[in-house]
Amino acid sequence: MDNEPKENRGKNTDFEFEKFKYKVEIVKWFIGSVTLVVISMMIEWGFRDRAAGLSEIKEYDKYATDLIILNNDPVKKRMLAQYFSKVTPSDKLREGWEAYFKEVDLEFRSFLEKDSLAKARLAELSRDTTTITDSIKGRELAMLSETIQENQRIIHQPIVLPSNRTINPIVYIQFGHDSDRAKTNGIRSKISGQGFSAPGVELVESAKTLSENEIRYFWESDLVFANSLKGLLMDDGIDAVVKFVPAYRNKTKEGTLELWIK
Repeated sequence: MDNEPKENRGKNTDFEFEKFKYKVEIVKWFIGSVTLVVISMMIEWGFRDRAAGLSEIKEYDKYATDLIILNNDPVKKRMLAQYFSKVTPSDKLREGWEAYFKEVDLEFRSFLEKDSLAKARLAELSRDTTTITDSIKGRELAMLSETIQENQRIIHQPIVLPSNRTINPIVYIQFGHDSDRAKTNGIRSKISGQGFSAPGVELVESAKTLSENEIRYFWESDLVFANSLKGLLMDDGIDAVVKFVPAYRNKTKEGTLELWIK
């Protein structure tokens, strides 16, 4: 039979309960600290990944323009997509290049198939003794010869590398209300660390009339920068529409953007 006084048993119970609460608080603190560290690391990784992605986009843009648009043939496009689908460090961009490679690979295979069929038909017409006297077959023979010659040029033509000119995007920020100055400077600080140059903010009366925030760009090639800026703003819960304003192109350089805060 337990002879310990009830008062002492009550004190021991209270003591054990306090120890239990203390341990619970320690566990809660540990879980909270680990969660905070993990979230901080994820946010930092996200910022670094976006900054790296923007830098990659700037570099790939000139390759896409010069090697895909100016050398618009399936051989060069496939070579470019195959290369960047393997070496691109950014996961999202690499996935995009991998998807693009699948598309151009199908185009490349179709190109080779058509070239093979053209060569087979040319050989057939060349063996046909009536081709010389048949005007229709003669025209087909000439067309096939030109097509095959052009295909060979495409296959064997060396890639023309783009120039080393790079564009560093710059964002001019306008806002309409002086009470939003601190918020606007916060936006400027954030985008300045993500691959953009933002020299300052400007209070503009006309910005008060805006119904929504606007990202304005003036050159077609700057759309990729405008969309990247839009993504950065969305991360902070700031929505903005992207607008193309070619009328002011002659007054701006490539890579120039304007962010208008309503």
